[in-house]
Amino acid sequence: MRTPIKTGQQSVLLALDTESGSLIEARELLTMDESALRMLRRASLEGVRRSGTSETEPRLRCGLCNGPVHVSMRRTEFGNRWFAHHGDIHECPYRTDRRMSAEEQLAWLYQGQQEGREHKRLKHFIADWLENDPTCSSLWRDKVRHSDLKRGEWKRPDVRAVIGSREIVFEIQLSYTFLSEVVRRDAFYRQEGAHILWIFRKFEPHREVVRDEMFYNRRNIFVLDAEAEMETVKRGHLMLRCHYQTPTLIDDAMSEKWSSRYVRLDELTYPEPACRPYYRDFDQDRFRLLRLRLIRTIMSWSRARRRRDDEAPEVFANVVAAWRVMEQVAAMEWPEFFSEYEFLSEHLPRLLSIKYGHPIGYRYKTVWEVLNAALSMSSGSPRPFNILYLMAIRQYKPVLDPVHARRIDEHRREITISINAGNERFLRDQRYDDAISVVLPELLEQLDSRYGIRETD
Repeated sequence: MRTPIKTGQQSVLLALDTESGSLIEARELLTMDESALRMLRRASLEGVRRSGTSETEPRLRCGLCNGPVHVSMRRTEFGNRWFAHHGDIHECPYRTDRRMSAEEQLAWLYQGQQEGREHKRLKHFIADWLENDPTCSSLWRDKVRHSDLKRGEWKRPDVRAVIGSREIVFEIQLSYTFLSEVVRRDAFYRQEGAHILWIFRKFEPHREVVRDEMFYNRRNIFVLDAEAEMETVKRGHLMLRCHYQTPTLIDDAMSEKWSSRYVRLDELTYPEPACRPYYRDFDQDRFRLLRLRLIRTIMSWSRARRRRDDEAPEVFANVVAAWRVMEQVAAMEWPEFFSEYEFLSEHLPRLLSIKYGHPIGYRYKTVWEVLNAALSMSSGSPRPFNILYLMAIRQYKPVLDPVHARRIDEHRREITISINAGNERFLRDQRYDDAISVVLPELLEQLDSRYGIRETD
């Protein structure tokens, strides 16, 4: 919990704006534009009698006791902006001398007293449109959801629905919510096998609660603003505005940019077992960019090596550096028992040559010349990578004339006969499979095959 403002009058740390449904921290008054502050102060005092009663719905309510409050601006040594109760309020926890813990405040905040008109309206807006969705088989508004796994545990989401085969809960985030409560709710719904959508009214990337959500949910923020409501009405089904970050790579420098679009619920990805749906996966986008950078550095080094440039060792260092970045992003340990140089200088350029249909890293003129040298059909020495080359040929289908295609088929039969006879010459070692799958993800399914595998301890 943030440290309260040190002021002699300050007792109300959170106030509910009943017009917007958002909670305002007292500290925000200190940096609020004076014009906006004066308007809020006037609105908080309109219709309020000295007794503390109100002729109309008060603009501001205490975040804990729900009693009317206003903005006070009396000058003191501690400052001149704070929230104050109307009249004599003795039962509010903020009136005690004891500082409340975050957990204690949380218990009060989630009694439902703080829900504003805007929160209620958006809750019913979502529920009404889901109710008309033919894929929605069950719907609950403000209904307690008891745990199916742990007796006594429960939550009360704003809206809960079964859409298709999925249970989805919708939590409207207009006000200040402790991160600890967000974490608890996420954990609860994850254990129950439900997906949870946290929905904001506005896109405010500078707010800590929004940034927490952004980093936790693959850089996705879901917003139901006025434009999204209009889009919902226009299209006839619930639409959310998804703000998402996409990575960009310029001169090896990684940066991010925000984009947005309207999305339907069926356009989202619902991962298992995680409970957070998302539209765009920032990590996967970054992974693809870094993979392209790695391939570019390999090709650059291969060209330098082919030309026998003096700069080849320096370019190779760039390859290793790009490789190490991929290692961190992919969260896998790269094999150290093969020479990095051998793998990167011989085997990977051959696989890339097959994929792109022209020699990469070799002084040959055609991809067949690369293949002919790689397969080495006349040699009796061990060829642990030949199966990999044949996998790549099957996947990428490089253009070969009929004679060369027949020779590839002959070699494929030669490998099959050898393996079936129990010979080890063509057995492949899987130690580079992780690395190959990163650079050439199209081979992943074939790499999972157990055929022709050299067993290792």
